[in-house]
Amino acid sequence: MKKVLPLFLLLFAAAQLAFAQQAPQEELFTPEQMRQDLDSMYSWVNATHPNLYLRISKEKADKEWEKVRKQLKAPLTAREFSIISSPLLSQYWDGHTGLGIDLEDKGLQEYHENGGKFFPFGVEVRGQELIVTKATDASGVKPGAKITKINGVKTGALLKKMLFVWSADNQKNQAANMGRLFGITLWGAYGWGDKVEVEYQNYGDSRKQKEVLNGISYSDLWKLMSAGSRSYNLTIHEKESLAVLELFSLNRTKALEVFLDSAFTAIKEKNIQHLAIDMRRSGGGNSVVGDMVLQYTTTKPYKQGDAKITRYSTVLAAMPYNKGLKSTMDRISQNEGFENNRYRSEWEAKAPEPLAKPELLFEGKLYMLTAPRTFSSSHMMASAFKAYKLGTMIGEATGGSMQFFGEPASFQLPNTKLWGNCAVAEWLSAGFTEANADKGVQPDIEMKQSIKDLAEGRDTVLEFLKESIRTGKLAAVK
Repeated sequence: MKKVLPLFLLLFAAAQLAFAQQAPQEELFTPEQMRQDLDSMYSWVNATHPNLYLRISKEKADKEWEKVRKQLKAPLTAREFSIISSPLLSQYWDGHTGLGIDLEDKGLQEYHENGGKFFPFGVEVRGQELIVTKATDASGVKPGAKITKINGVKTGALLKKMLFVWSADNQKNQAANMGRLFGITLWGAYGWGDKVEVEYQNYGDSRKQKEVLNGISYSDLWKLMSAGSRSYNLTIHEKESLAVLELFSLNRTKALEVFLDSAFTAIKEKNIQHLAIDMRRSGGGNSVVGDMVLQYTTTKPYKQGDAKITRYSTVLAAMPYNKGLKSTMDRISQNEGFENNRYRSEWEAKAPEPLAKPELLFEGKLYMLTAPRTFSSSHMMASAFKAYKLGTMIGEATGGSMQFFGEPASFQLPNTKLWGNCAVAEWLSAGFTEANADKGVQPDIEMKQSIKDLAEGRDTVLEFLKESIRTGKLAAVK
């Protein structure tokens, strides 16, 4: 599958150009070319998506498509076209279906290769507020600060115009994605990053302050957006006999298998009695990894999904980078066959395969930490954990919905060459009901990072768990 950055860029004209540093001149496309791309995208998602109109009526959605067609009256760049067209996919509320830009996007590459900089803070979106999570030592802005304006534009106005172009299963997942990729989105929206003026209030300080800040490099930006090169980490808190196994993604590698063996060996050797699987920054990957992890923690039967409905896409064969999906479609066609272009898979709960080293099975108290960034295969793992009562879940609801879509196929528009994804499968998570279809996996104990703790460098959720272990009971949720 072609790897695309799930970023839907806004390019607003005019007013705030004082701080902008633009990418080199980009190709313009005629209204007719863009209408062709619009028609291509509409045909692709309608021929491919398994349940496109689950969360919006076709009539309402089609009206938005028609509005965009009417706006195409003058030549635009691919990025400008993406502003207009990407909300057409995000309106379906499916985090696996959206229009993005290639990671090798020429404009983006040339910008940062020529020394272009990006917004220098890690942030998170809370409602219409922007809160700093990571700050540079070179500024007076501290973690926990509330940014009220950027280059003179109120944060609420920025977010209102930027959030709606993100594809997500729900608003909290959308906000989480926006926070993680805020720096690159702000550059795409306004060309801002080389220098930015921020108006802010540090936590506990009523003063509104202003500061002009230098941007950071592309490589430093990625450090803010990602957990680093590793997809996992183990931390042991000996005082509480607590191990925290943090998974930043569920990417299946040989290195992960080696890590899990060494991690659970350390847990066994130190006689750890409490284990927290931290999924708060895990956006998904391969659900097989979820089974690999749970194999070390339970012998109880479980399943990660109740059912999957795969749709046969009549246009998939024409698109490159989808060999795996094409192979799956061919296998179903040759064996079970599709009925009305659909194939339904269902599963029974079953016990994990025995460990190669049975002595590494963890038999203490188990917890899972979740948040709105817990998405896709990570959401599936969380749904199994909750549905089969494998332990205590603490944090916020996952970013995936109990009825969600996955296994995205890549497509490319013929003229602008913009890349996008469209789901081909509909999933019913473990524990799915009609009542919880649009909700994420709900924690047993709801708890989120407080701004006070963020400012003071504490992990609210983890400290709650540690205190609960020390006292032998669950403290009151604040």
